[in-house]
Amino acid sequence: MNKIPRLILILLITLILAISKSHSSLFTLASDDIIIVNPGESIQTAINNASEGQTIYIRKGTYTIDTSIIVNKTVTILGESINETVIDGHEEITLIFAVLVDGAEIKNLTVRDSGTHGFGIHIKDVANVKIQNCHIKNCGQGIRLTNSTNCEISKNLITNSEDYGIYFTISSSYNTIFWNNIKKNSQGISIDLGCSNNTFHQNNFIQNISTTGLGITANKWNNTYPSGGNHWSAYVHNDVKSGPYQNETGSDGVGDESHELILGAKDHYPIMGPIHWFHSYQSGNMGYYTLVSSNISNASPSNFHFDSNEAFINFTLTGNLETGFCRVVIPTQLLWVENGWIVTIDDETTAHTLMSDTSYTYVCFAYNYSDTKTIKIQGTYCIPEFSSRTILLFAVTIMVALVVIKIAKTSTVSHCRSKFQKV
Repeated sequence: MNKIPRLILILLITLILAISKSHSSLFTLASDDIIIVNPGESIQTAINNASEGQTIYIRKGTYTIDTSIIVNKTVTILGESINETVIDGHEEITLIFAVLVDGAEIKNLTVRDSGTHGFGIHIKDVANVKIQNCHIKNCGQGIRLTNSTNCEISKNLITNSEDYGIYFTISSSYNTIFWNNIKKNSQGISIDLGCSNNTFHQNNFIQNISTTGLGITANKWNNTYPSGGNHWSAYVHNDVKSGPYQNETGSDGVGDESHELILGAKDHYPIMGPIHWFHSYQSGNMGYYTLVSSNISNASPSNFHFDSNEAFINFTLTGNLETGFCRVVIPTQLLWVENGWIVTIDDETTAHTLMSDTSYTYVCFAYNYSDTKTIKIQGTYCIPEFSSRTILLFAVTIMVALVVIKIAKTSTVSHCRSKFQKV
């Protein structure tokens, strides 16, 4: 091989390795960014030893604590498994987690058994804190926000709170609470006067005794249509209309009447069935979730699957023997169509209605339940299976390979000409 093609080929291999290494680093944290805590070790010691921005990764196990865990650095506390990484106050610790710094995150943990009137997680005098994918149970107050703003509480199960599932006090405002199951608490939500502009949407409020507080009316209990509000197990109205004013023909998975809270507060777009959210796809730090709700009692969407090769989603529905309605919320960047969606139930095409906003497509359809049903929603296009960095790697590989081939051909032709050239 000529020296020039050989050098270019070496350059190509080096470039591929460099980009591949950079690509893989998108999905793993460098070891310098992680402090691992094993069962029997102290979470508080790990926080004390951490630098700003590090992740405290807690292995599976039960961590029974004797003193509160103070989060006073901007770190991410990440459990290995929500159900198997357990922080236990053994009904004696009045406060399990105290979050006292802006930007901290707590994810993927079970937090349980504070004292009768204790707190699972107390977010105090801070901003931009995230509590995600945690199971918080058997506490006096599941989550308490005191003078805290712009926090995000999402994808949590908050249950069996003696006092409040989530309690807002002392000017806790502009927080967003979505995709949570707030279930079987004495009071699901309580909001003090002076706490305003908190937004609640697409949560399930199930079998809570009440929702209280003088600040209830100063907060927002739904998104715009068709995204809608929350599911309330106490909601008793029907869904036979649709549209922003619920005056158009046809069901849309949204109640025709507002859900009345206390003091005149309302969820204007209550969702008829419990909302289930399924992690569909991960691209770098961006996760895409599909939401499924059905108004059939005890309906349980399961076996969710997103196929990035064939551009469809499918799942199964089980429930009681009755006619039901299903609402599927699909991110527009995950799955979209060119000439229309195809919805099938057990491989039979079914009629459906469509709504959309800038972020989601809403697919709604009725079905007669008689056994477990397999639902399939077929799109045309879906999120690229390969990331932009992978595509860049492929493009660079092709271009350099073409250059190598071109130079090799030129070199071969020149060599042949020189071989047969007359002296």
